[in-house]
Amino acid sequence: MKGGRTARVEMVSLQQLRGRWVICLCSILLGVSLVLETSVFAEIRTVRASGEYRLRARDTKEDAGRLALEAAKRNALEQVATYVESVTVARGMDLTRDDIRTYTAGVVLVQDQRVSFLVEGDSIIAKVDLVAQIETEDVVRAIAALRENEEARTQLAALKQETERLRQELERVNRVQTNGMAEQGESSMRRREMVYRVQSNALVAQAWTDWVLSPSDQSLDGLRSRANLVRLLEAARAIDPQSPHVLHAEKMMVGGERNAAPNPSSSSEPSVRRAVPLPRYELVPGPGASDKLHTLNELIYQVPPMSR
Repeated sequence: MKGGRTARVEMVSLQQLRGRWVICLCSILLGVSLVLETSVFAEIRTVRASGEYRLRARDTKEDAGRLALEAAKRNALEQVATYVESVTVARGMDLTRDDIRTYTAGVVLVQDQRVSFLVEGDSIIAKVDLVAQIETEDVVRAIAALRENEEARTQLAALKQETERLRQELERVNRVQTNGMAEQGESSMRRREMVYRVQSNALVAQAWTDWVLSPSDQSLDGLRSRANLVRLLEAARAIDPQSPHVLHAEKMMVGGERNAAPNPSSSSEPSVRRAVPLPRYELVPGPGASDKLHTLNELIYQVPPMSR
């Protein structure tokens, strides 16, 4: 009788021990699964893109650098859109490729920008090489926040629509052969005005992105965010003083409310960010600039004064 009880106790203990091992094993496997899932969804992706522009008569070095930069930014954003599309599909987010292009330029960080001028026969070619990165979680959070804010969503869509129209017009102008100095000068001036509006629009789009994602209270971070918004809009106005997008953004961000109703005329007119200077030189950051990375929207091309 005693021996039977001992045997049953040993069997129960063995079953309990096996149960504990199963629980431990399941916990380990679950932890590994969560780590793997987190690493997949928190992936950092690096993209490399380049853009070129062949200088023509009456083109300046600054004109060529800006046009090459816009081509490089467009190529980088297209690569980003392809990657983000796969992420949003995996997350079950109902987004089009066009939506992704609209929302992600403000969270793509530029690690490096290099400008070079190459001689090919009788031609000079401006070339811009970019290295940029995106973090999956940043992109998903930004897209979710921007989609929920009707004013920002409307303004970003209007800015993108006008920018796409201007880029198509730029391509058309660049293909047209001009005859005579007067015609060449007029073509260069028109192209310069369009590039200015494209760059100004990008800075305004960055301001809308930061307005939604950054704190708006009276804390130190909130004050820094507000200062950065003012800096972005001042830079956009300096590039294109006639831009109606800058005026509307200033009313909303500096003197308006975040949840105000969308501006009905806007579509008809073609993490915490620290306040730092915008990049001014060929390299990012330029001489004396902050170590903070800038986004694709913030990246502008300006030849240092001594090089003009």
